[in-house]
Amino acid sequence: MASSQLIWLGSINGKNGVLVALKHNKRELQSERGAALHIDVTRTPLNYALAGNDTPANIAKHAKMQMLDAGIETPRINAVLAVEVLFSLPIDRHQQDTRQFFADCHAWTLKTFAGELLSFDVHLDESAPHAHAVILPLIDGKMQGNKLKGNKGNLYRLNSLFHAQVAHLYGLSKSDRQRLNASEKQSLEREVLTRLKADSVMKSIIWPCVRDAIHKDPLAFAQVLSINYSPARPVKVKSFVDHKRSKGKGSFKT
Repeated sequence: MASSQLIWLGSINGKNGVLVALKHNKRELQSERGAALHIDVTRTPLNYALAGNDTPANIAKHAKMQMLDAGIETPRINAVLAVEVLFSLPIDRHQQDTRQFFADCHAWTLKTFAGELLSFDVHLDESAPHAHAVILPLIDGKMQGNKLKGNKGNLYRLNSLFHAQVAHLYGLSKSDRQRLNASEKQSLEREVLTRLKADSVMKSIIWPCVRDAIHKDPLAFAQVLSINYSPARPVKVKSFVDHKRSKGKGSFKT
């Protein structure tokens, strides 16, 4: 299985959702520290920010002020207060210098998404090098998170666009879009979840969204986790009737 890119879009909701997401990205959640939580604290100093190099509290306050200036005092209960874009590399890329790749991801985010980029944090202290971009979806004076995130088709479009403009320059392939039957999909989903038991993403505030995305498309996550998966396709055995109908190979001469 080729090394492939992974882009994923998630919604941040709730009164304190933006602050909690930023605290996770800035490694300020004490509950995420500890040997059992699979964040390698010895590597945490290697993390860095390409945007939003401030405290989570100040960034969240800035987002709130931007909304107030637009006349949005009390967002709807189910409003998308931020859109989070995840860029992830395969787990074997820790041995390489990934700084230029993530710099290109940052530039691509600014060029591709409307709204305001609140933060862009690169994590090198987990199993796979990855980055979180948190975007305030305040567009034309309105919160348009659902529109910015779009549907599954929009995610496929963005993956193709990102591959054409960034990922292919780093030897990455698009996620293999081969179709899996229900049994194969369930099997691969279990393998992905088993591998992620050793990853702090399960402790993240965005885990329910990631879990849903894995259920819908486990193959993309398997590729990033370098899980080699080759579905065992049954070999079609010709029946007696099929053999009688077959013209065989080549010509038969008497």
